[in-house]
Amino acid sequence: MEAKLTTLRSEFEKNLSRSGHNLASFAKISGLNRGSLSAILHGNPPKPLSLGQLDAVIKAFGFPEGWWYSLYVDECFSEERISRRRVEPFLIRCAELGKHHVIEDVLNRMLEFAKPLDIVFSVADKLFNNGKIQESNIFYKIVAENEQDSYSERLAISQYRIFKSLQSVDMEEKLRALITFEPFRGRLPEEMQLDGLLKMAKECFALNKWKEVEKYADELRALANGVYRDELRKIGSRRREELHTERPLVVYYGHGYLFKALALTKQAHYEEAKRYTAGYADLSWFEMLDEEGRAAVESFQLFAVANSYTLELLSGNISALPDYISFLANHPGEILPGLIIIMESANRYGFPADAALNRFARELLRFGQFQDPINVDRLFRLNYQIAVYLIQHQNYPEGIDHIMESLRLSIRLNNEKGFIHCVTLFEVNRQHASEQQQQLYTGLMQEVRQQDEKVAADDDRHFGIV
Repeated sequence: MEAKLTTLRSEFEKNLSRSGHNLASFAKISGLNRGSLSAILHGNPPKPLSLGQLDAVIKAFGFPEGWWYSLYVDECFSEERISRRRVEPFLIRCAELGKHHVIEDVLNRMLEFAKPLDIVFSVADKLFNNGKIQESNIFYKIVAENEQDSYSERLAISQYRIFKSLQSVDMEEKLRALITFEPFRGRLPEEMQLDGLLKMAKECFALNKWKEVEKYADELRALANGVYRDELRKIGSRRREELHTERPLVVYYGHGYLFKALALTKQAHYEEAKRYTAGYADLSWFEMLDEEGRAAVESFQLFAVANSYTLELLSGNISALPDYISFLANHPGEILPGLIIIMESANRYGFPADAALNRFARELLRFGQFQDPINVDRLFRLNYQIAVYLIQHQNYPEGIDHIMESLRLSIRLNNEKGFIHCVTLFEVNRQHASEQQQQLYTGLMQEVRQQDEKVAADDDRHFGIV
């Protein structure tokens, strides 16, 4: 005998019978209309349930949220069309509850119909705008994979939102995301272009791609300047539309100069970097500043002071060091990047940096708590520079400890170039390593090899160097 098909209504009726309720009593405990319940269960054809009605039924039976969601999929479709009124809130709720297998089932069904991407994109946008960034990603990816028009604004926005949600510390993953998004940056609305260019500059900076940082900083500066001039012309106009950028316009304008200066600094073009540093040092002239904008102007002013010290030290002006240490002591948020510059300059010009290391010894211990990609990368670079400094001064035990920490962070970042630097620095100083340090080094190498083999088997992503 053929097994009876399990459906939403068969489960509803079975549990209604088990509970001892009739439609009248169940209507009272669920808060639903008795006539609606009768039409849902016994109508010909049965009346479809709304998501709200389904949730009320699930709650009345005492089941967990989303209990019958896999059975609700059929309610969202007929032979002719998708029920947008039911499928949109259903997908949003599934995303909020982490019902990924149900989402996959719905999306697979939707792709059998004509023009499903309007609905998918709408769901993605609603989740994104409600702060459900990672939950929106699956829907933006469906649009990105299935959109036929490569010049569609919907496609560009989907690629932008996928790129924007990137939070990985893995450098290869950053690079792939950057390459994927890059062709779409100019197809976005201007307000999204600003944010996209800013994130591209940030990611390229993390990847040490200085020419690309310059390129996107130049584009960001030009676009922000153009938008600013347009906004000035619109002042007083009755038809003026509010500019919908994620950050105040001055943030994008200032970062156009900031990232240009930083990229030039990294390439040792210090005099040119000073000119661009001056471009964001005082933005108090910028009009249309709200409270957030004024705070940004103050932040840029602080960055300019810090980066001016950076340029002096990197240019060999060692006399700036005491003032820089005092500045860092008064601005704790600048200590980590500041120490990197001090140690890099000390290694380049051979001056002692023990005063800075001793002054910020407590802060050095706390830095290990950082988990965000920018600060993890900074910690890698700081530990490497400290290792070089200590080894140059023949403090091998502590120097090799810092090599181990830098090596560990390079593995976490999947930073191939940094990994090689750490390995070579250890190998030329191996004879000074203790037995325990050598065992730790061997353990890290074995860990990398195991990860390399596993990842290569999974998706061919690997270091390719061990």
